[in-house]
Amino acid sequence: MEDVRVYGDFHRVNQEMFDKIKDICPFEQVAYDGDVLRVDHEGKYILIDDFIEAVRDLLPENGYGHVEFIDQLDWTVTRYTIKPGKIEEKLIHVDNVLDAHQHEHGL
Repeated sequence: MEDVRVYGDFHRVNQEMFDKIKDICPFEQVAYDGDVLRVDHEGKYILIDDFIEAVRDLLPENGYGHVEFIDQLDWTVTRYTIKPGKIEEKLIHVDNVLDAHQHEHGL
């Protein structure tokens, strides 16, 4: 079993920004289409803090991103919401993911 699964997408990423962050990107799979950067990793634990902090610092005013960090050993999901100058982090136990989503959206 993999230790972690990590999925993310970042929107409004221009070529200049991508060039600045691609060398510190810890993800195995990277897809960039000129506006949206998608990242993916399944396997051993990786450090993503430096990467998402760099993205935060380089995002344009209308940029945003999300990362789901699923720790399969601790059975938790950390949801990161990245906006220019800001990272919000929310830790949820996997057994409570659906409840947290419903509560967040008033369901």
